Amino acid sequence: MHEVKLAQIFGELADSFDFGSTTQSDSASDRRLQYFALLKGWHEHPIIGAGLGMPAYGSIRSETVPWAYELSYLALLFQTGLVGLLAYAAGVIWIYCLGTRVIKEGGILGQMMVPLLVGMTCFLIANATNPYLGKFDGLWTLFLPIAVINYWLLGYQARGASALCAVQPQY
Repeated sequence: MHEVKLAQIFGELADSFDFGSTTQSDSASDRRLQYFALLKGWHEHPIIGAGLGMPAYGSIRSETVPWAYELSYLALLFQTGLVGLLAYAAGVIWIYCLGTRVIKEGGILGQMMVPLLVGMTCFLIANATNPYLGKFDGLWTLFLPIAVINYWLLGYQARGASALCAVQPQY
């Protein structure tokens, strides 16, 4: 039987972000290099960033995808600058604001939106240390709530709940 110890989990999490020069973790050393390279690169282009797809000098994790970093939000800041980071943040805030309105209205879309927003939140937290949203198959966690919101905005209320499924079962 496997035992989960919260103290051990929190200790390992803290060690992952130990940027000290005496760290024993290879992942923490890599994140340390990324952190300082991305931060230095962002200081050179703080407003509009260095551009999407640009690697930070001093920390290239992969030859095939040199723009992918574990510290993906810092990489986003480096590549898009403050303007881009605020634009991305505004999009996520828009999803939460309208998703909350859908939930408050109730109905089947409100019931669907709760797990979609919870899942998106968990995914955004996990994205802080892994570039999930930098890959095509990771974007569904953002686009699925947007699809439900757009359906709601297009007048789901006027069509009624039966219009949610275009094909009705035949008995």
